[in-house]
Amino acid sequence: MCGINTTTIKKPASHPLLGVFAAVTVACTGLYSGAVSAQGIVLDEVIVTAQKREQALEDVPASVSAISGETVRDLLGAAENIRALTNRVPSLNVESSNGRTQPRFYLRGLGNIDFDNNAAQPVGMVLDDVFLESNVLRSLPLFDIQRVEVLKGPQGSLFGRNTNAGLVKIDSVRPSDDRNAYVSFAYGDNDTTAVEAATNVEASDSVDMRFSAKYQRRSDWIDNIENGPGDDFGGFDEYAYRLQFLYDADESFRALLKVHGFHQDGSQPQVFYANGLEVGKKGLRKGFDETIARHDPGQAGMELDHFGAMLNLEWDLDNFTITSITGYDSVENFQSTDVDGGVSDGCCGTLGQSTFPVATGDGLDNHDQITQEIRLSTESDDYFFQGGVYVLNEDMKIRSYDLLADSTTWVDQQTDSFALFGQAEFIASEEFSITLGARFTFDEKDLKVIPGPNSTAPADSISVDDDFLSWDLAFTYDVNDDWSLYGRLANASRGPVTIGRFGFVSSAETESSDSIEFGFKSTLFGGRARWNTSVYAFVNDDQQLSATGGGANVNRLLNAREVKGNGIETDFEMLITDNFLLIANASYNKTEINDPDLADLACGSAPSCTYLDPLIEAGGGPFGEDVVSIDGNPLPRAPEVMYNIALQYNLPVGDGDVYFHTDWNYRDDSNLFLHESIEFVADSRWLGGLRVGYRSDDGLDIALVGRNITDELTVDGGINFNNLTVFINEPAYWGVEFRKDW
Repeated sequence: MCGINTTTIKKPASHPLLGVFAAVTVACTGLYSGAVSAQGIVLDEVIVTAQKREQALEDVPASVSAISGETVRDLLGAAENIRALTNRVPSLNVESSNGRTQPRFYLRGLGNIDFDNNAAQPVGMVLDDVFLESNVLRSLPLFDIQRVEVLKGPQGSLFGRNTNAGLVKIDSVRPSDDRNAYVSFAYGDNDTTAVEAATNVEASDSVDMRFSAKYQRRSDWIDNIENGPGDDFGGFDEYAYRLQFLYDADESFRALLKVHGFHQDGSQPQVFYANGLEVGKKGLRKGFDETIARHDPGQAGMELDHFGAMLNLEWDLDNFTITSITGYDSVENFQSTDVDGGVSDGCCGTLGQSTFPVATGDGLDNHDQITQEIRLSTESDDYFFQGGVYVLNEDMKIRSYDLLADSTTWVDQQTDSFALFGQAEFIASEEFSITLGARFTFDEKDLKVIPGPNSTAPADSISVDDDFLSWDLAFTYDVNDDWSLYGRLANASRGPVTIGRFGFVSSAETESSDSIEFGFKSTLFGGRARWNTSVYAFVNDDQQLSATGGGANVNRLLNAREVKGNGIETDFEMLITDNFLLIANASYNKTEINDPDLADLACGSAPSCTYLDPLIEAGGGPFGEDVVSIDGNPLPRAPEVMYNIALQYNLPVGDGDVYFHTDWNYRDDSNLFLHESIEFVADSRWLGGLRVGYRSDDGLDIALVGRNITDELTVDGGINFNNLTVFINEPAYWGVEFRKDW
């Protein structure tokens, strides 16, 4: 759904609806200024920063999707977190086995199902030009957002390591001398409450400030029937803040300082339901009730604290620009839960009943990330060049706690990365340009296992390092004013990785991705519609894979000899009438593991799942699991088909507008693990949202908000080493929102 901003564009007298729908296009695709032509309202150009500079979307030789801050706000109407972005753009899937923390991004089927605190993801995340390495840092609440850009395919040249599948780039609203203030309040099901506010402050002629803050909470709504009467799970409490100072005295120097942080706590990081599945069947078992759980008492909780700072300095000299971006982020967290999702009172296969008790906790006793980028850029009528140096240092101490054994194991890990990068665009003519980029990276990781009280893990250590070159070559050709073509060859790498949870040390060597992509970008019907489409194929060598579970609550790192993929993505939006907007997108992604020697441990649950892969060795796993071949399998969490449709209708009433927005998104089935089974499948689902409201010309907005309005419950993830245990998507939410803009 998209929000409406009627304060930015005035209504022409001859067309009372035109200004409203120019603003609707701003809100929905995010980055339009809205324009009135001789034919009426048209969709104006989309401006993105996918190549670290402002460009029109049609000038970027890559598949890029943009979501406006207004749209992000609407998607978060149920006090959702960053997972609400899933399937909002083609090929993007977002999920987490840790609830509101540690999100995992997947693009074009490529991602990482590893739930460890030090897991490396092939989809990068950048917040206000700072790369966030840890998936714990990515737990941040979204608020006061300018735009979100999703870059698909390898992004190694400009954004570096761990972006060989793509990048999610988030930009906050920056300070300015405009008033640009708002306050909002929302209340809905399960006592869900959200308060948010932001304002610019002009401190002096050369200094502008912006302060943004958000608070949201939810009461417990899931009853743990093993803990007596009352609701015990599902509640959370979180707040976030952002304070920015912009110094802009003249045209030659600008400085932006940002201080930000967030806090989260809750009764449960993720609610697991033991034997929510049945043997030989896909989907939640009959009689499943998401409001009831059976967990051993006293084993669940979560807390997270983050602090960060960013300094962006920019010098505009006669012939070039120098940019320095320094980032610091620190986070501490700990979360524990009854992993088996039930109580051990017999065997086997009953909802809420586990085979044996498992309760663990994980977190970061400390985590510090420091990044530094220095970039130089220059341009003329014939070319644009940017290049620089990038340094990352990350130190973390991970604590793993077995609640039942009262044992603690620590893992210390240090990551150091250094890179030199550059990109040049050569403008051969008004119609044709070529872009070339490259990046040299050196990565080093050192991991040490430190046994704590009652730990049975042996002291161990592992060190890995590698250097690699990423590159891309692309072109853009303007067929005419309304149609452009592009093509792109790209290579990127994910450096070597290590894990050591509970002393199970594992590593995987560098993976490399080669991708080819072609597409077109077009404007149709005199500017009232836009249609962009891309087709692609990739081959990954030494693909890093995470084998989770089997017969124990552990992860193992594997390298697949080769993984292939291909697909198509398309975006379409159209002003059907001056007060009716359609937005639709779709993607098809096919992935396949190609390694005859690669094996996984089949589910060790009791009752056992019905695995579908060829058996290599019965009982050959370390905990007596069957060993199966995964050659030819698709990647986990990689649905082949995804699509999204949004409809928006607005009608002037009095001194404002009544609006109706609805959005629906579909996700196909996908397997949860490297091995395939009948039971452990992330269900296909068709989820809908609704926003109906009234917005006055002076900025008052009152709306009824619904998310998952059909209350469709599906399997989102599972635990395969104990029971047929699952966790699910968010149930239906209904609430009201009040907002005032100035």
